[in-house]
Amino acid sequence: MHDRSLFAALLEKYIADTISPEERTEFFTLLSSGQYDEWMSREIDQTLRSAETEGANLPPHRSAEILHKIIAAEKQSHLLIPNKSRTRTIIRWAAAAAVIGVLLFSTFLLLKPAGKNTVSATAVAKDLVTQTNTTGAPLKIAMEDGSVVTLQPGSAIHYPAHFSAAKREVFLDGEAFFDVSKNPNRPFYVFNRNIVTHVLGTSFNVKLNKATGQVEVAVRSGRVEVYENTGTEKTTALKNNGVILLPNQKVVYNEAARQFVPALVDQPLPLAPETGEGPAAYNMMFEETPLKTVLPSLEKIYGIEIVVENENLYRCLFTGDINQQDLYTRLEVVCQATGASYEIKGTRILVKGKGCD
Repeated sequence: MHDRSLFAALLEKYIADTISPEERTEFFTLLSSGQYDEWMSREIDQTLRSAETEGANLPPHRSAEILHKIIAAEKQSHLLIPNKSRTRTIIRWAAAAAVIGVLLFSTFLLLKPAGKNTVSATAVAKDLVTQTNTTGAPLKIAMEDGSVVTLQPGSAIHYPAHFSAAKREVFLDGEAFFDVSKNPNRPFYVFNRNIVTHVLGTSFNVKLNKATGQVEVAVRSGRVEVYENTGTEKTTALKNNGVILLPNQKVVYNEAARQFVPALVDQPLPLAPETGEGPAAYNMMFEETPLKTVLPSLEKIYGIEIVVENENLYRCLFTGDINQQDLYTRLEVVCQATGASYEIKGTRILVKGKGCD
């Protein structure tokens, strides 16, 4: 039998507690070699995240937390005791394997399907509640702090019945729109697979593509910070691996590449004007108006930076009523009238053309 296949078979027996003394010795011998550390890490990650085991719907934050603590413990042990033997590693992986078996069995007992209720609310931890939307329509959930979550069909959210005094944490599996009540003293965190979205008070959407494993965060209002979930408190060193998003911006996180790709949302919406009169207060009717005025007006309405390739474009004049169009239609009309074109570059819009004399 191939070493990896043998190792996998022995691991399965170890978890099931059916391993013989001879096989146990062989298992630990292979484990101590270190050649299976990376494979073991992937297997533990996949097992903890798996939703294929009937009823073993382990909340995503728990699986991530356990895995990251296991890996973090190994890194810390190397720093503190660099000359330690592989015994510590053996114990760590063996404990991890045992934890997998216990967790899957325990969650099977706790989270067995309990009938065909439209929305189930089951305690998944000491202080967490799960809401699952099994309907065909979005489901609104009001939280005790005044925040409102719109949960999309097939999605689930885990949250405490009572938020702590210092912070508010929820754990999402799927897609939901969050309208978070402002409270600078109690930051709001959304955990989704390997990323964390941190806000003070805003509205945004979090979506998981289960086919690709990609997570998308799109901001409607306010500002959010999105970064990787390392299983530990975020430090300054981790800020480089994340992004700050403004209204009408989004980011797609590629889990395999551990990469954040910022962009504009598919359909940018007008921001509420400072006067509080609503988006209708914006006047987008122009008469022989230079683009030096038109483009900054669009920037203000949508909170999106618009840059020109050629300064001569600012001299072009535009006449027209674009009050009823969306952003991209407005840009099309303005560009066609001035012999220009535009491209979306990340979170900015670039207007190109020769310009006007």
